[in-house]
Amino acid sequence: MKTIAIGLLALSVASGVATAQTAGEKAQILRDFQQSVADYTQRHRCLDMLPEAAGAATPAPKIFTPPVAMVFRQLIARSLVERDGAAISGVSHYQHAAVLEPFPSIWLPEFPRVLQDALPPLPTPLEYRLIGHDLAIRDKEANIIVGVLREAVGPALTVIR
Repeated sequence: MKTIAIGLLALSVASGVATAQTAGEKAQILRDFQQSVADYTQRHRCLDMLPEAAGAATPAPKIFTPPVAMVFRQLIARSLVERDGAAISGVSHYQHAAVLEPFPSIWLPEFPRVLQDALPPLPTPLEYRLIGHDLAIRDKEANIIVGVLREAVGPALTVIR
């Protein structure tokens, strides 16, 4: 029975029709996201003060959990539907963005305003970026990718430059 429930959940998420059940659940998911990025920025400040603590053992932040990914895809889809299907610009990627990997700013055009307005604000030094069809959260100071939401924007809606 548990396997069937997990399979149905995966199918609904994969098909893009899953939605947060209530406004309260959606708000809690977004609060969890805000806490995750706040935890990252706090840990980043601590590592700046004690750089010897950073290293291969530093765990990757868990920003785009399945519930957060679901809500973000809903926010993105809603904002793009309101644009009447007009394309947005994304950066062509020389590789898939990967968490805790460097991603230089020279590859990054301005983030689309329609998405900036639809997504929750990020604390300094974090910023949203489109890399291919993926939504990435980038640490401007460390010049690394902190989180990636794969296929956040469909290929039909993104003009790759």
